Amino acid sequence: MAGSMNSGADRWPGATWYEATTEPRRFDRVSGTRRCRVAVIGAGLSGIATAMGLVERGETNVCVLDSNGPGAGASGRNGGFVFAGYSLDNDALIKQLGANRARTLHGWTRQAVTLIRDRIHRYAIDCQVNDAGVLLADWFGDDDSLNGFARRMHEQLGFRLDPVDRHSMPAYVRSERYGAGLHEPGSFHFHPLRHIQGLAGVIEQAGGAVVAGSPVRSMDIANGRWRLRCDDGEVEAEEVILATGGYDRRLCPPIQRALQPVATYIAVTEPLGDLLGELMPKPVAVYDTRFAFDYYRPLPDTRLLWGGRISMAARSPAAIRRLMARDIRRVFPTLGGIRFEHAWGGWMSYARHQMPVLGKRPDGLWYTLAFGGHGMATTTLAGEMMAEALTGNDLRLREFQRWPPRWAGGAAGRAAIQGHYWVCQARDWLRDRFGG
Repeated sequence: MAGSMNSGADRWPGATWYEATTEPRRFDRVSGTRRCRVAVIGAGLSGIATAMGLVERGETNVCVLDSNGPGAGASGRNGGFVFAGYSLDNDALIKQLGANRARTLHGWTRQAVTLIRDRIHRYAIDCQVNDAGVLLADWFGDDDSLNGFARRMHEQLGFRLDPVDRHSMPAYVRSERYGAGLHEPGSFHFHPLRHIQGLAGVIEQAGGAVVAGSPVRSMDIANGRWRLRCDDGEVEAEEVILATGGYDRRLCPPIQRALQPVATYIAVTEPLGDLLGELMPKPVAVYDTRFAFDYYRPLPDTRLLWGGRISMAARSPAAIRRLMARDIRRVFPTLGGIRFEHAWGGWMSYARHQMPVLGKRPDGLWYTLAFGGHGMATTTLAGEMMAEALTGNDLRLREFQRWPPRWAGGAAGRAAIQGHYWVCQARDWLRDRFGG
């Protein structure tokens, strides 16, 4: 297999607020020949979580490689929401699997949320955990549908969502834009870049290796051992896991062509002082019921992180600021003139079936990819399942074989996805304007 691994972070100019508030860490580069039992390509959260799962099971002879560093891609550039579920919505999961199996798979993501929290406390990772949780806010004023969804999730998935009626919503978020809401117990939000770099430090302290600035240019297997070639050296390993997400699709094309990189955008305001508490009396992370929803959360320094939009396009920080300013005014008109001090984008990796792509190729290459826009819990879950399989138990991993890596359509697929997004956004607009 040949190709080039590039994190793609340089496609989004401008530093993120996360980078500006994280103490830089130094990671070694690959030089000479390095040998290990398990090599993980990609230091996003799925790769780091796989290494964490192995370390916690006593396998410390592991090396995680990245062309930039831990969290340089989507894992360190996202909204920081930690809550249950997959990119495939819950009703679709139930339709595909039936309620019993869907309950099991959804329950695994809830366990992953707990595991993330436990690791943060166990290893004393300073990543600004906010336990106020995650709130789904109804954009359309349809209380019956929202409450029906909550009942259905409880009955079919055993998934609890606490209703917040429209009269109680101002205790969480003060906006005339919203009707009722649903609050997810146990959810939280945090600083994802500090989190992933903290986990990388734990791996190194346990005897594993995390190497940065080391793009894998090619890889092959001979006599049961893999050889990964980097610019200044190579890594030999018994097992290799591909975990590059939406930032490389060339190292193993048969797998990576199953992904489409989809963009979303984030901007962070200047400090808002007391105004932030007036708009958001409880510091919840919020998203709404549209297809292309806003998502936002308060930050410890009284800034507001605001994200949204779904597109196939990389946009400049200036363009992202304009889009986010337009969106924020619809929810909080008083912030119409607010200044965004940071703006960036990131690539989410989606498969056609909207579920993670997890498994092992006939040549022995493991892969953990395609977590879409719901990645904090699912990447951690995938890391646990990979670690289980690599240490002899692949029962949970087998459950994901029904979602194999299918070709995503290349450029034509990207055009089709963009067209689908426009149709869904138009449907939301019509519903908002005319009801129904």
